[in-house]
Order: sequence, then C-alpha cells, then structure tokens
Amino acid sequence: MPRLFNGQATLECRRTPWDERVFGFPCAEITHFQAEHQAAGLDVLHQFEAWAQLQGVQFAYGRFEPTRLVKQLVHQAGFYFAEASYRIRHHKLQGSEAFDRLIRPGPLLESAKEADHEALRTILASDFEHGRIHEDPWVEPALASLRYRNWLTDLLAQQHEVYTYRLKGEVIGLHIQRGEGEKVDLVLTGVKRSYALLGVSLWAEVLRLNRLRGVRETHTLISAANVPILNLYRRFEFQFESLLLGCHKRWPNLADIRMLNV
Repeated sequence: MPRLFNGQATLECRRTPWDERVFGFPCAEITHFQAEHQAAGLDVLHQFEAWAQLQGVQFAYGRFEPTRLVKQLVHQAGFYFAEASYRIRHHKLQGSEAFDRLIRPGPLLESAKEADHEALRTILASDFEHGRIHEDPWVEPALASLRYRNWLTDLLAQQHEVYTYRLKGEVIGLHIQRGEGEKVDLVLTGVKRSYALLGVSLWAEVLRLNRLRGVRETHTLISAANVPILNLYRRFEFQFESLLLGCHKRWPNLADIRMLNV
C-alpha cells in the first residue's frame, strides 16, 4: 500500500480491484489522510495525484475526518462530497440480554451454505441502497447494485463469517461479520424490504450470537442518510464514535458511459 508523506502530512492509498471489476477502469481509495497544516496537506494530495495519474486512476474516494482543514484540502484537491458515515460501537455486549426478548420465533440465523450465495447476492443488489457508491450522485444506481452483488465474493475470499436469515426455507436476510478476538466488526446486516418488520429480530439475533460467543465489543460503520438504521442501532444502545465524510474524485478524462456525465 503506497504511503505518501512529507514529515507534516501522511496519506495512504490503494487500488480497488472490486471497483475496477464494476467500472472497467482503474480506481483507488485513500485509506488514511492526516495533515498538520494546509501546505503539507496539499503536498501529499499532489503526491497522490501524481501516483493516481501514473496508475491511470479515473475514480477515487476516501472517508475523512470532518475538520475544517481536511474539508478545505480535499476540496482544493478536486474531491466532491458524496456521503457521510457514522462509526459506532456497542462496548457492553455481555450485558445485552434484555434484547433477547426482541427475537421473534420462526426465522433462523445460520451459517450460509454455498447454495445460499446467489440468494444473498440478490438481496445485496436489490435491497441495499446506502453506502459510498450508492450515494454518489454521479454513479448509476445499477452499477452500485452490481458492486454490492460482487462484494460477497470478496468477503467470502477474505474468510468473513457469512450468515443467512431464513424463514420457512426462504433466505430473507443476511449478516456478515469479521471477528477480532473479543471484538467483532459488523460488516453488513439486513433483510429484504418485504420483510422489514423482521429487521429488529435479526439484529437482536446477531447480538445474542456474539454475546454467547464471549464477544464484548462490536463496531460498525453506517450511512448517515440511512435514518431507519440509525434509529435501530440507537434502540440497541450503540454509541456514536465519529463522523466520516465520504469524498470522491473523477478525473477530467473520464469518459466511460457507465458513469453519469452531465
């Protein structure tokens, strides 16, 4: 992973092959950016620009702290605001037994089998409408859905835990997480829109699953635009840790018809 720095600012970035499979051209992500003052920050952003040009990158994004300086710098570097996300956590999972009462009888949360993967991909493509690409106004919604659909393959390859939420044999939802000892990162959780009333039960099942395994703390990242899910996490007593601003950049030579051009 390239690390660009000058003593008073640091930027880390990487190519994103999961985006390139969807868009058909080089893409990149800024995974870390920190600057002590404007001149230093602009310098490493110019270094990133040079790296991106050498790589042929035509689309890039990053999530940044919402400080005045950072907002100034990414705007000056040609990035536009696309979305905002909250980083949240539940650090008292071992005391969350009270939420078990929200689990409804009938649906089952169980490890996904290979035969379930296509149903999970369909849910990801059809029922997830938030996230950095879905909320970018310059990307076609169909491409954002395709990116979510493809994401399952990457998560399986990275050995994430993948679960189905099943009712009377039908896969109506999913849950994906990555364990880190006594901490767990909740990557994706959701149900089909037609079963939205069972969403609370699914989240309660997920918390119970991890509590019984000895997990003490869970983290996740959620879209600030997804108000129903924000309220759901508040219901389960998650705490808000930070706000991140998602800013994206398209290079002037971008002419691929699969992204909106206006």
